Amino acid sequence: MLHLILGAVIISFSPVFVKLAAPYGVGGDAAAFHRVLIGGIGLFLATLVSREPRSRISAMPRAGWWWSLVCAAFFAADLVSWHLSILYIGPGLATLFGNFQVFILALWGILFLKEKPGLRFFLGLGLAMAGLLAIVAPAWAIAGHDYQVGVIFGLMTGLFYAGFILALGRSMAVCGEGSQLAVMTVNSLMTVALLLPVLLVRGESPALGLGMPLLLMAGYGITSQLIGWTLISRGLRETRMSLAGLILLLQPVLAYVWDLTLFARPAGAAELIGVAATLAGIALGVRRK
Repeated sequence: MLHLILGAVIISFSPVFVKLAAPYGVGGDAAAFHRVLIGGIGLFLATLVSREPRSRISAMPRAGWWWSLVCAAFFAADLVSWHLSILYIGPGLATLFGNFQVFILALWGILFLKEKPGLRFFLGLGLAMAGLLAIVAPAWAIAGHDYQVGVIFGLMTGLFYAGFILALGRSMAVCGEGSQLAVMTVNSLMTVALLLPVLLVRGESPALGLGMPLLLMAGYGITSQLIGWTLISRGLRETRMSLAGLILLLQPVLAYVWDLTLFARPAGAAELIGVAATLAGIALGVRRK
């Protein structure tokens, strides 16, 4: 459980790196690209020194490569949507909206895995949706086009995030126990390959300036992609899923705190109440009976 807590705390700083790098000319697509590039290189080096045979990329079966490609496609879309949302509406709300993936995953289980959630799930879903309405409704008409686009990208992040988690789980299942490091490495490097043409088409350069842009992106890739996801991957194997879902709520909670404290983001009473209701609804929804 400790690994999961540490991982959630570390990745809560992810949107902070994106926000800090923006004034230096590092756009959302470029931040996503450098996160998976730097983190992927670090993960690849880790596979070379690992003593676990299945940690080697060469040990991955062909089906594992195909599922990693699906996973990378969802992850690339997730990162692009999330980073754009961060730039439009800030780290806190962008991360909060992205965590609606818990309900998408639950609906997937209901529709395709014949799972039967309890009353808590539906109460939590209703509370979270009411919280979302309280956040968005007051500002929707007056905040302008950028805010509206940011909210849409935030909700799209949740959709792609859910697809990423489903594909990642399938990829690890196909590759077997002990393959997490290899799967994460291949996923990261495939995501790099998918993001590069997006970067170029949108007119962003993959080159980083020396100094602060390089330091921020190096910190982003190492902390979020390498350390954060490695800890979470390990923690998920040690923690029951009902508890894991609650622990991972640390990410949007802390991301919102960093947004308010580090960037002095203004927040009215309706938004704060909406955020509290949304987080409470997500927490209630992911709990078991």
